[in-house]
Amino acid sequence: MLQATRPTLHRGLRYTEAELLDQPFITLIDPADRATTNAALAELAQGKPTIGLENRFRSRDGSYRRLVWTAMPTPEGFLYAVPRDITERAQPQRETPRSLLRAQAAMLAEKEAFLALVCHDVQQPLTVIVAQTQLLLRKLARGEPVSPQRLDSSLAYILAAATRVRGMTQDLLDASLRQSGQTIALFMARTELVGLARQATHEHEIVSSRHQLMFEADVPTLEATVDETRVQRVLANLLTNAIKYSPDGGAVRVSVGPADGPEGKSALLVVRDHGVGIPKADLPHIFDRFHRGANVVGRFAGTGLGLASARELVELHGGSISVESEEGSGSTFAVRLPLAPPAAVM
Repeated sequence: MLQATRPTLHRGLRYTEAELLDQPFITLIDPADRATTNAALAELAQGKPTIGLENRFRSRDGSYRRLVWTAMPTPEGFLYAVPRDITERAQPQRETPRSLLRAQAAMLAEKEAFLALVCHDVQQPLTVIVAQTQLLLRKLARGEPVSPQRLDSSLAYILAAATRVRGMTQDLLDASLRQSGQTIALFMARTELVGLARQATHEHEIVSSRHQLMFEADVPTLEATVDETRVQRVLANLLTNAIKYSPDGGAVRVSVGPADGPEGKSALLVVRDHGVGIPKADLPHIFDRFHRGANVVGRFAGTGLGLASARELVELHGGSISVESEEGSGSTFAVRLPLAPPAAVM
């Protein structure tokens, strides 16, 4: 039984929670729908999400309700599943075709599943913020001295966690803008990229004792006309991934320098790690929304939105982002940003 479906199923299908605990998930589904459901469950076992699958579920009185459900693996091993009852709406209507109703229900299910995963992922940095703050408050309440080193360390963890939450919420806001057809506005200004990348590297270095973050620049300064906050988010996404997907620690290298390209002079920002890498089959899709490598689903928290957001922000600047990776040997992400902004965003 899918853990997160139980509360909704027992209300919608009129079962008690105890009754659902005793029934395998597949036995609730109309036999005619079980082949497609078993195929979806097999993909889920391999870490692939199921979005907007329609099934007829048997209710307690023997009738069948038509539900659309979405399920995604999480690091804890269980699946978030968000069923939506479309029984009445799925009846033939002159005004709205049934295919459109299914598409609308699938879209709602996808949104709910995504929000559930965001809420799940945001718990970790919030836990860090609460734990570090409570530790400092307890020491102060007992009158214990807090050394400058301890204070610096705790504040660094709090700042890094808060920055991560802010980035996640900004990614979510951008996704919402795209969903509603609105354009993401960039606030362009001359920005010194060497200092910006050095600062981003330092902020991530102080929260991970198992990783050696190394920064190098080919030039002392490098200015480009960019949205500074958005470029910071791109770097934060890449550095967070480099650390998260290198569970055994090791070196993470960040480099900045000028480069020539078909579009003219550009800045090249590179982030290299020696982590789990990306399977070959996933490389063509790694910048797609909600896509995650098969070797990280169920092992590491994530929504599959960070790299998609990074690509969109880079391309809005008229730049490009690419990756070279081998599973088990790490990844190298390269961001190219034109030194002068594209005419569309000037």
